[in-house]
Amino acid sequence: MSSARTWSGIVGGLLVGVALGLFLLNLKFGLFSDADVQEPTSVQEPVATVDSAATAASGTTRVVPGTGLGLQMGNAITLATRKVAPAVVSINVVHSKQVNDPSIELWERMGLIPKREYFQQVQSMGSGVIVSGDGMVITNSHVLEDAVQVIVTLSDGQQYQAKLVDVIDGFDLAVLQIEGEGFPVARFADHDDLQIGEWAIAIGSPYGYLLADTQPTVTVGVISALNRDIKRSSGERNYLGMIQTDAAINPGNSGGPLVNTDGEIIGINTFIFSNGGGSVGIGFAIPASRVQQVLDEIRIFGHYREISLGVSLQKLSPGVMQYLGLNDPRGFVIVQVLQDSPAWKAGLRSRDVLRSVEGYSLDSSDILDRLLYELQVGDKLRFTAERDGETWNGEIIIEEAR
Repeated sequence: MSSARTWSGIVGGLLVGVALGLFLLNLKFGLFSDADVQEPTSVQEPVATVDSAATAASGTTRVVPGTGLGLQMGNAITLATRKVAPAVVSINVVHSKQVNDPSIELWERMGLIPKREYFQQVQSMGSGVIVSGDGMVITNSHVLEDAVQVIVTLSDGQQYQAKLVDVIDGFDLAVLQIEGEGFPVARFADHDDLQIGEWAIAIGSPYGYLLADTQPTVTVGVISALNRDIKRSSGERNYLGMIQTDAAINPGNSGGPLVNTDGEIIGINTFIFSNGGGSVGIGFAIPASRVQQVLDEIRIFGHYREISLGVSLQKLSPGVMQYLGLNDPRGFVIVQVLQDSPAWKAGLRSRDVLRSVEGYSLDSSDILDRLLYELQVGDKLRFTAERDGETWNGEIIIEEAR
C-alpha cells in the first residue's frame, strides 16, 4: 500500500512539473494561443500588397522579416531614373548681351564721343542629354542663343567645353559635341505610340545656378496630350506636333529628356505655359522621333539639311479672288516661284492656285504648315493646282535649301 502511494506521488509530481514547464515555455515563447485551442473558421495566407509601379523587374529583392515574402526594392520610376540620369547634363552658357549705359549715351548724343555698341557677358543654364558614346549632346537651340562659350557638366561633376555641331531653329533643337569616349548614353524609345495618361519623367537641371549641384532633378507626371500645335505671333517660332505633360518643367529644364518608365527618351523638354515663370503643369516636349530625324541627318551629312520649295504663297482673300476671277475660297495663290526650284520643276508658276496637298483641302494655313513642318530632303509632295480655270495634278520633290 505504501509502495503504491509512493509511485502515485512520483507520477503526480512529474505531471505537475511538465504542466508547469509548458506554462513557463508558453509565457516566454508564445507556443500556444487562443487560436490553437479554438476550431478555425477560415485559413488566410499572408498577402503583400505592392503598388503596380513597383512591379518592374529589378532583379533585387529584400525579405520582409517574419513573412518570408520578397518585395521589389525599386519601382518603375526609380529604375528609369537610374538608367537615364547619368547621361543628363547641365549646360552653362556664356552669352554676349548688348547693354546700354545712360551716362555714355548722354556723351554720345552731345557728340563728345562716337556712338558705339557695348556688350556684357552674362551666364545662363539649361539641360541636355548625351545620345552617343562619343559625346554627342542634344538640347534646345534657345538655350544657346548668342552663346560665346558652352560648358557641359556631367552628373559626376566632370566638365567639358562643347563644340556646336548644328542648330535647327525651326525645331528649337541644337546638337553639341564634347571630346571623349565611353560617355553614359540615354536611349531613344523604339516606338512612337505614346498613350495619353501614361507616366512621363522629366529630368534636368532646373535652377541649377542656384542649387550648385551637378545631380539632375527628377519630376514625374503623365502624358497630358499629343500633337499639340502652339503658334506664336508673326516672326516667332511655331511649335507643332508637341507632347504635352504635367511633369514639372522649370527654368533650366529646357533641353533635358522626357522619358518613359522603361528609361527611354520620348521627348526633349522645351517650354511651359506659365504666368509667373514656374511650372503650372502645362509643359511641352519635342517628340523623340523628330529628334532622331535630326540626329540621323547630322550623322550622315554632317548637318541637318533644311528644305526649300522655292515658292511664296498667299492665302486667298476676297480681293485676290476678285482679281483672279475665282469663286472657290479654298487654297493659296502662288505669288512667286524661284527658277529651277523644286516648285518650278514641278510646273508651278506665279498666279497658280494650290487647291490641295497630299489629299488635304487647303482650307487654312494650319493644314499647310503641318504638312510642310517635317518634310525632309527627297520627300515627295503631291498637289492639285488650278490655272486659268483648269485643274491639274503634280508632284514636288523636296530639295535642300541653297
